[in-house]
Amino acid sequence: MPTNLPTEYYNAEKRYKEADTPTEKVRCLEELISAIPKHKGTDHLRADLRRKLSKMKEAAQTKKKTGKQESPYQIDWEGAGRVVLLGMANVGKSSVLTTLTNATPKVDAAPFTTWGPTPGMMPIENIQVQLIDTPPLSRDHIEPEMKDLIRNADLVMILLDLQAFPIQQLEDSLAILKGHRIEICCRDNEETETGRPPIVPMIIVSKHDDASQDEDFEVFCELFADEWSFLSISTETGRNIDQFKQKIFDTLEIIRIYSKPPGKEPNMDAPFVMKKGGTVEDFARKIHKELADSLKTARVWGSGQFDGQQVSRDYVLHDEDVVELVV
Repeated sequence: MPTNLPTEYYNAEKRYKEADTPTEKVRCLEELISAIPKHKGTDHLRADLRRKLSKMKEAAQTKKKTGKQESPYQIDWEGAGRVVLLGMANVGKSSVLTTLTNATPKVDAAPFTTWGPTPGMMPIENIQVQLIDTPPLSRDHIEPEMKDLIRNADLVMILLDLQAFPIQQLEDSLAILKGHRIEICCRDNEETETGRPPIVPMIIVSKHDDASQDEDFEVFCELFADEWSFLSISTETGRNIDQFKQKIFDTLEIIRIYSKPPGKEPNMDAPFVMKKGGTVEDFARKIHKELADSLKTARVWGSGQFDGQQVSRDYVLHDEDVVELVV
């Protein structure tokens, strides 16, 4: 195997080995192939992975044709990122989903109301992020499809209820995930306890609707200040909801880029979403591969030294840049 493979390849390889369903393995193989640098030394590896991908697609298709009911965990990816909501029973995940998205999960005060995943779209300024509510974490059993859903998420959020032993909730949630080989940590931390990169970054949110609990929340945060960062929200009063959305946007590490056709105004209502560090060439390839191949230069409004600055294809873009491609 080539030794100069990027970190993204090894992370995707780990997710592939831990995936439990053909559909998730297909997604991981596609990520593996896209992460391989294009040069002569990787031709054999690329061909081998393409063969595996072809066989895995056949396996996934065969499974669909067996007549079995499709898993509720097979949810189409939508929006600028996927955030999976996790937590113990009856901590208010469904209420958070209802408040932030257009979804209408069944919400009840009784434990274990949520028996399957429920997706919804959360608007953040002029983009949308997919939020998925999940069944409560349980030491007894977690569906294999749910483990794949967590591992392949862009971000996971553990929700705690400040009124119901939050320290125990947090410790139990992390222990359950670790027991299923799901390594997660805050984006600020570079490594997990094993020294390997986390599968997905995480933020921890405490839901409390009573202002009298503010002091309890501060004490709770102090206990874990060296390990985790916390955010407090209220679905009843709307407290810190905007900060919560901004936290998700920042943790996803994405940027919005607006396309400007030559001689025309840019469309500011429909940005292209890219990962931080993306270049002009990456932006062109996101629009169309042939456009990237024929790209000569570009003009940028926003992060340039001046509006309309001419830049090269390897120029690193920033959030809300306006880009005019020249071919």
